[in-house]
Amino acid sequence: MFFRAIGILWIGLGIWWIMRPQGLKRRFAKKLKRTRRRLLFFIIIAIAGLFLSAARYAHGVIANVFLIMGVLGIIKALFFFSSKAIDKAIDWWAERPLWVWRVWAGSFVLIGLLFQKIR
Repeated sequence: MFFRAIGILWIGLGIWWIMRPQGLKRRFAKKLKRTRRRLLFFIIIAIAGLFLSAARYAHGVIANVFLIMGVLGIIKALFFFSSKAIDKAIDWWAERPLWVWRVWAGSFVLIGLLFQKIR
């Protein structure tokens, strides 16, 4: 039940961001430039933990997908811990066109659908 609610949340956020990627891009560029980096680090760790927990309850290929996403999330959080790395990553994302942000938001919808498959 918990993962179904999380899946619905991810699907809703993905659809919202597909429709309005410019707001997400603008907020991302403003808020994460110098502030809230520790918060971003803890959010990445929490989401990676959520994926690892989902891998425990999922079966088959879906479990492997969640496990890989959880491990990559932890590696990404460690990568973001260095100041230069996060500056480069934020600058890279800020320069991407809106269609890249829509594709990224579409992946949220797909991840939400994967959460719906967990029993």
